[in-house]
Amino acid sequence: MLHDRIKNYYGVGCDIVATRRTAAGDAFWFVVDAASRARLLRMLGTIDRHGAVMEQSAMDLLAPERLVFLYERLMLLAFGLARETAKALLLGLGGGAMCRHLAAYLPECAATAVERDAIVLALSRRYFRIELPVRHAEAEDAVADAAGGYDVILADLYDAHGLAALPPGFWADCRAALRPGGCLAINWAGFRDRPQVQEAIADAKRVLAGSIFLVDRSARPNMVQLLPLAGGLGPADLPARWRDFARRRKLPREDSTILQRCELLAQPPLRF
Repeated sequence: MLHDRIKNYYGVGCDIVATRRTAAGDAFWFVVDAASRARLLRMLGTIDRHGAVMEQSAMDLLAPERLVFLYERLMLLAFGLARETAKALLLGLGGGAMCRHLAAYLPECAATAVERDAIVLALSRRYFRIELPVRHAEAEDAVADAAGGYDVILADLYDAHGLAALPPGFWADCRAALRPGGCLAINWAGFRDRPQVQEAIADAKRVLAGSIFLVDRSARPNMVQLLPLAGGLGPADLPARWRDFARRRKLPREDSTILQRCELLAQPPLRF
């Protein structure tokens, strides 16, 4: 039944590589190889008891360093806004797409990934070519004891049920964990109509004054929130800074042109 539901979503030609029951026991993690737009992708996702699929991460099997999802490229913009890129903290490992991308294009950046789910950690190690150190911990613990420790922090905190629960003071701790001139990026994915997510966005907006919001124009939009600590940076400053950063780092075209596919806002939209 489980395999039938996954094949119904990805097509009968997909290859189900692995399935694991989630720690809560009410859903399954899966790893699937499937074709998408002439590319062979390895997907990490969850499927609940109702058959609802949530894609968490993807790896292009012919180009493992490539970022597959648009929102990942929006989060990458944080590196273009940060004064330095020596140390990065990745909150939420998934299939490790950002780890592989940074290793390819910012090899001097010491990236530390944090993942609370032991099942995700095991799947990423076995099937997604993750070799860098990964801290098995809660995101809030990782930032609480890291004051001034990082140039860039990426928060991508989702599980089988959507946005992970975040304790009071979490965003303040994230800001405190940045070095002067650092930048924080937050992925606000689906479930935006849920009260929990709306409260989290409102809390982040209140604590992280001076943020830039990016909303992609696709049919299933994500919003990414960027907080640059370098003073005076706003939406109008981002395109030129990103063009320069992408040129110097020799980023692929799908990275360098990402701003053509989104809106840059000083405030989150009321609806998106």
